Amino acid sequence: MRTGSGMINKNYRGKHNITEIMKLVRYQPKFFSEMIALHRSAKVGFVINISEFEEETDLRSIERIYLNNGGEFLVGLSNNSIIAMGGFQKLPDASAELRRMRIQKDYQGQGYGGQLLKELECIALNSGIIKFTFETAKARPLTLKFYRKLGHIETGEGFYNGVETIHFQILLLK
Repeated sequence: MRTGSGMINKNYRGKHNITEIMKLVRYQPKFFSEMIALHRSAKVGFVINISEFEEETDLRSIERIYLNNGGEFLVGLSNNSIIAMGGFQKLPDASAELRRMRIQKDYQGQGYGGQLLKELECIALNSGIIKFTFETAKARPLTLKFYRKLGHIETGEGFYNGVETIHFQILLLK
């Protein structure tokens, strides 16, 4: 639900008897340090053939890249700490690229990723976007399983700066 301030105000409880609540809010600059730390923790073990500065260009310009161009970027908070992040970048047609989906390792497999993704899909649909496309690392079997389980269709393979990827898409339906 959007509030008058443009903030997302949704609370979710994780599955499996987890008591922490995740509150989804629109990215604000005050979240940068924690958000970038979460992003970097997700890259551990991957060698990407570009500098960290280049790889994180969009994360240093979230307002310009995502928010001011018809996209969205959310962070998930639990006990005032970031446990999730993700967004979408609007493309020229009625589609968007899903980007930077991250869930803190201790919170994975508890429903937080699905709730974040569903909220992003809802916002996209309300913005006239009907399709998400994205790629994710082939070496992440749990991530691949997550997207397949939620109905995302593989559309091909590729490379992102030396990392093998699988391309996905999903049509967003009301």
